[in-house]
Amino acid sequence: MKPFIFKTGVFLFVSLLLLFGIFSKADGYSDSFYIKFTTPKQSSLILGTSRAAQGLQPKVFDSILKIKFSNYSFSVIHSPYGSTYLNSVKKKLDASSKQGIFIVTVDPWSLSSFTKVPDDSLSFREVKLALGNTPVVNIKPNPFYLLLNREGRYYDLIIDKQSNMFLHDNGWLEVNVELDSLTEIENVSKKVKKYREGMLQNAQFSQNRFKYLKETIKFLKENGEVYLVRLPVHPKMMELDDYLMPYFDKDIESAIDLSDGYLDITSLNTEFHYTDGNHLQKESGKVVSTIIANWIDEK
Repeated sequence: MKPFIFKTGVFLFVSLLLLFGIFSKADGYSDSFYIKFTTPKQSSLILGTSRAAQGLQPKVFDSILKIKFSNYSFSVIHSPYGSTYLNSVKKKLDASSKQGIFIVTVDPWSLSSFTKVPDDSLSFREVKLALGNTPVVNIKPNPFYLLLNREGRYYDLIIDKQSNMFLHDNGWLEVNVELDSLTEIENVSKKVKKYREGMLQNAQFSQNRFKYLKETIKFLKENGEVYLVRLPVHPKMMELDDYLMPYFDKDIESAIDLSDGYLDITSLNTEFHYTDGNHLQKESGKVVSTIIANWIDEK
C-alpha cells in the first residue's frame, strides 16, 4: 500500500510541476484576458468593455498624465457594470494609493442586460465567467484563471505564439488588422448585423447595472479622481446605441454628477477608423487616448 501511495504522490508532484511549467509559458498571445489577471495591484485603471480594452492605450496616458495606467477592461459579455465587475476591480486596485486616476468608459451595452428581467442579477451573463470565478487577479502564472477559463489546449500555451492580437502587460489589447476601405465596410456590416440580430432584441437598460456603475464611481473616488468617457464608434453602430438608449446622457446624469468629469467623444465618430465598427483601429485608438489624456490634464 505504501509503495502505491508513494508512486501516486510522485506522479502527482511531477504532474503539477509539468503543469506549472506549461502555465509559466502563457503570455500576451495566450488569450485576450489572461495577462490582466497576472499583473500586480494597480493604482490607476481604465475600465469598460472591449471598446476600451482595444481602444485605450495606457502608454499614451502614462506619457501625458505621468501616472502608470493599467487597462482592466474586458468585453461586453465579461465586464458590464455590476457586482461581479466591481468585486474584481476591488481585488485589482492598490487601495494604499489615494492619488489614482480612473477612466470609466460607458455605453448603453455596458448598462444593459440580456435577461427577461433586466435587474435579475443572479442571471447576469458575467457571473460564472472569468471575472466571477477567478479569486486572485494578481499572480503569475495564474492557475485559477487558466484552469477555470482556458478554452484551448494547455499545450498550445507553449507552441501557439502567432496571432493578430497581443495583450500587453499594461492591459491594452493590440489588434493588428490590415484594413482597406472595402474591408472596413464589410467588417462594420458584419458586426452591426450581429448586434442588431443577436443582441439588440434582447437588450434592456438595467437599473441594477446603473446602480453598480455609481457604486464603482463612489468606490474609486476614495482612491483618486474618476472620469467618465463615452468612446466613439462607427455611425452605423451608433444608430444601435441610440436605439437602445436614445437619451443616454440624461439617463446617466446622476453618475456624471458623481464623477470628476464626463467626455462624450461620439460627436467625432466619423473622424476615426474601426476594425469592425465597434472597436477603434489602433492608430485611431492612439488619437482618442491622446484626446482623453489631454482633456484630463487640463482639468
